[in-house]
Amino acid sequence: MIGIKTFHLFFIGLSILLTGWYSYFEITTPSNPGNLSTFLGFTSLLSMILLSYYGYSVYNKFKNL
Repeated sequence: MIGIKTFHLFFIGLSILLTGWYSYFEITTPSNPGNLSTFLGFTSLLSMILLSYYGYSVYNKFKNL
Protein backbone atom coordinates (compact mmCIF):
# COMPACT_ATOMS: atom_id res chain seq x y z
CA MET A 1 0.00 0.00 0.00
CA ILE A 2 1.29 3.45 -0.88
CA GLY A 3 1.82 5.85 2.01
CA ILE A 4 0.30 9.30 2.31
CA LYS A 5 3.72 10.96 2.04
CA THR A 6 4.58 9.12 -1.16
CA PHE A 7 1.16 9.83 -2.65
CA HIS A 8 1.45 13.52 -1.80
CA LEU A 9 4.86 13.80 -3.48
CA PHE A 10 3.59 11.81 -6.48
CA PHE A 11 0.57 14.10 -6.84
CA ILE A 12 2.75 17.23 -6.63
CA GLY A 13 5.05 15.79 -9.32
CA LEU A 14 2.08 14.96 -11.53
CA SER A 15 0.73 18.49 -11.07
CA ILE A 16 4.11 19.97 -12.03
CA LEU A 17 4.18 17.90 -15.21
CA LEU A 18 0.60 18.82 -16.11
CA THR A 19 1.07 22.56 -15.60
CA GLY A 20 4.37 22.47 -17.50
CA TRP A 21 2.76 20.69 -20.43
CA TYR A 22 -0.20 23.07 -20.49
CA SER A 23 2.09 26.08 -20.34
CA TYR A 24 4.16 24.78 -23.25
CA PHE A 25 1.00 23.97 -25.22
CA GLU A 26 -0.62 27.38 -24.72
CA ILE A 27 2.55 29.32 -25.53
CA THR A 28 3.45 27.34 -28.67
CA THR A 29 -0.03 26.70 -30.10
CA PRO A 30 -2.49 29.23 -28.68
CA SER A 31 -6.04 27.91 -28.61
CA ASN A 32 -7.42 31.44 -28.47
CA PRO A 33 -5.18 33.88 -30.34
CA GLY A 34 -4.36 37.01 -28.46
CA ASN A 35 -3.63 37.89 -24.90
CA LEU A 36 -5.74 35.19 -23.23
CA SER A 37 -3.58 32.27 -24.35
CA THR A 38 -0.41 34.14 -23.44
CA PHE A 39 -1.82 34.96 -20.01
CA LEU A 40 -2.90 31.36 -19.43
CA GLY A 41 0.46 30.04 -20.58
CA PHE A 42 2.49 32.26 -18.30
CA THR A 43 0.09 31.75 -15.39
CA SER A 44 0.56 28.02 -15.79
CA LEU A 45 4.33 28.49 -15.95
CA LEU A 46 4.22 30.47 -12.71
CA SER A 47 2.08 27.73 -11.14
CA MET A 48 4.63 25.13 -12.19
CA ILE A 49 7.44 27.13 -10.56
CA LEU A 50 5.47 27.59 -7.35
CA LEU A 51 4.53 23.89 -7.27
CA SER A 52 8.20 23.00 -7.71
CA TYR A 53 9.11 25.16 -4.72
CA TYR A 54 6.26 23.65 -2.71
CA GLY A 55 7.32 20.13 -3.66
CA TYR A 56 10.90 20.85 -2.64
CA SER A 57 9.84 22.23 0.74
CA VAL A 58 7.46 19.31 1.37
CA TYR A 59 10.19 16.84 0.43
CA ASN A 60 12.59 18.44 2.93
CA LYS A 61 9.88 18.45 5.60
CA PHE A 62 9.06 14.76 5.01
CA LYS A 63 12.75 13.89 5.10
CA ASN A 64 12.95 15.23 8.65
CA LEU A 65 9.84 13.40 9.90
